[in-house]
Amino acid sequence: MFRKIKHIIDKGKRFLITTHIDPDGDAIGSAFSMYWALESLNKTPVIILKDPVPYRYEFLPQPARIIYELIDDRYDAIFVLDCGNFFRIGDGYEKLQKMGPIINIDHHSTNETFGLINIIDESASSTAEILYRLFKTLKLKITYDIAINIYTAIFTDTGSFRYNSTNSNAFLICEKMTTFGVKPSYVSQMVHENHPKERFLLLGLVFATLIMYDQGRIAIVHVTEKMFKKTHTTREHTDGFVEYIREIKGVEVAILAREINRKKYKISMRSKGTVDVASICNLFGGGGHKNAAGCQIDGDMEEVINKLRKAFHIK
Repeated sequence: MFRKIKHIIDKGKRFLITTHIDPDGDAIGSAFSMYWALESLNKTPVIILKDPVPYRYEFLPQPARIIYELIDDRYDAIFVLDCGNFFRIGDGYEKLQKMGPIINIDHHSTNETFGLINIIDESASSTAEILYRLFKTLKLKITYDIAINIYTAIFTDTGSFRYNSTNSNAFLICEKMTTFGVKPSYVSQMVHENHPKERFLLLGLVFATLIMYDQGRIAIVHVTEKMFKKTHTTREHTDGFVEYIREIKGVEVAILAREINRKKYKISMRSKGTVDVASICNLFGGGGHKNAAGCQIDGDMEEVINKLRKAFHIK
């Protein structure tokens, strides 16, 4: 499959790169590294994002050609990265199928294989890990711009090397990226120690909503639009909140419910050990990994909690 992609890249010139809405570190790092890789091969890549780059990833070398509104055009290929469901690209995703062949690269077990070419490796720590293998096939020279994006993608998607998805390749690739100038302490500082104070004001409000179920095994918190307005924050400031909840002693499943509107919540789940939250999120049309998944649930907060309790068989 990598050789097929190499052939497409060798023969082509213009390429579109995209990822999922509400992009995380792997989504941004993968998209940016793909951009810099193609540019190093004298190609003309363009990135389409439906949401702004989250503030915690603004330190990454950003491409010059990023667009936020899809314009009908033709490309030699469209790289869809770290996106388990085609619709998660965002509004207008249907147009992409008419704009060029889709190359789908991902590591989610729930990926719907919507591409002409699909490279899905659920054993990979991140999509960036798969891209690094592709870059080796392309025999391109790894630059600092490529390296820091790959490192950041792997670093964040493994929870700073804490998740079960952390494998030997994650360490080996990140070690290799340091030989191209990446400073681990710098990446860690920018990702974890560079938040505005408003984030912590919001976190206090979210912590106050904590509810424990099943003898402390399941923990649920929520965030509302009122909280965002009160603290002058947005949804990107909640990135990582669910991880704090998972750190509570005895908690096996941590759930963050973020209000989208009065009758819909975005759900983020994290688990420890053998608990498969992807299977729970699948019940609501979502997906992800065994220990990290997401979905949307209709209803007000009380209804959402009742649906979650039913899904987890909590009385």
